[in-house]
Amino acid sequence: MKKLFTAVHIVLVLVTLLFCTVKGQIKVEVIPYRLIPSNDIHCPIDIEIIEPVTFNGLAEFYSREIEEIIVDRVIYETTNPFAQNEVFYIDHKSYYLLRVPYTGVSWR
Repeated sequence: MKKLFTAVHIVLVLVTLLFCTVKGQIKVEVIPYRLIPSNDIHCPIDIEIIEPVTFNGLAEFYSREIEEIIVDRVIYETTNPFAQNEVFYIDHKSYYLLRVPYTGVSWR
């Protein structure tokens, strides 16, 4: 009886590992951004998104909407430190924000 439980446990562990390995592979797109100084009197910091590859093939209207959502997410992660470094989803695509330090050099 003990051998049966051991064999069942080994099979369950192998099935669980296989399921987690197949299910756990999610393509996450990394979006680099940086906080740069602005000339605005009311808000001295501006957000610059270094455009990811997925913006290149999208319609202009749709890419602007995604960019607005990403800017809102940057603001959320900046004001809520407990929410930093988390994967978030837009239209079933997963994204990850990566903050790049400001060095004074233009990316464009």
